[in-house]
Amino acid sequence: MATQQIAKEEQEFQDFCAAHGCKRTRQRRAIFLYLRGNYTHPTVNQVWEAVRGEIPSITRESVFRILSEMVDYGQLNRMDKIVNARFDSRIMEHGHAICRRCGKVVDFDLPSSLPPIPEIPGFTGLHREYRLCGLCAACAEEERKEWEEQKHCQAE
Repeated sequence: MATQQIAKEEQEFQDFCAAHGCKRTRQRRAIFLYLRGNYTHPTVNQVWEAVRGEIPSITRESVFRILSEMVDYGQLNRMDKIVNARFDSRIMEHGHAICRRCGKVVDFDLPSSLPPIPEIPGFTGLHREYRLCGLCAACAEEERKEWEEQKHCQAE
């Protein structure tokens, strides 16, 4: 790999760590670089297998923890169901607003004029889901308070 490319990747990793106040570890760097420009939606196991080539001692738990941190930092989206199976008796098409912190789920109505499910070669769409992931009002307030408290502690 060209020296300039390596320097650019290293600078991006350093900037990432500085922006989020995390340590520049070998494990975090390997995961960061593996995911950079990777649009395959890898699982924890796929990331773990990929970085174990460079760091054989890395644990699956470390990979999961680092990936979860990256989600918290807004650098990744986690694509999965809610922590535990949930069941929805409202079977007509609608959306869900899901709190990423407490798991609260709130239904919302969709426009009546939705486009048809797109045809994708080699794939049969059976239904669609609409999710809005974020924070409910109570958790947003909690995070705001925690941030203020942390900011206050750092100033002392």
